[in-house]
Amino acid sequence: MADAWYEGLPDDALKTETAKAYEKAFAKIRDVLAQGLAFDTACAAIELEDEELRKSIIDDMLKVLIAEEHFTKNIPLDELAQTLRVSVDRLESAKLSMLEDVKDASIKAFYKTLHR
Repeated sequence: MADAWYEGLPDDALKTETAKAYEKAFAKIRDVLAQGLAFDTACAAIELEDEELRKSIIDDMLKVLIAEEHFTKNIPLDELAQTLRVSVDRLESAKLSMLEDVKDASIKAFYKTLHR
């Protein structure tokens, strides 16, 4: 049988450029954080021409770290703030934004089920 049309394509061939940028930036931030440097220092290492995308990636990465460390591992925000060297207020703001995102997505999903 002939190989499928996608055989031999690179692993990221079907990913959007935005998805590739996110993955690359997230990996870079994690690498710099693993070296013990501050979150903002890690974010400064991201090289992107699109400033809006860069800002979105940074905001999303902070939310991911809150989800992983605060919600999953129960690390208090003040401790996470010290580790990342950001203010607790910044983490609180990102956490509230996350909860709003979840609420909005839940509402959309609920209304979508009503229109089936």
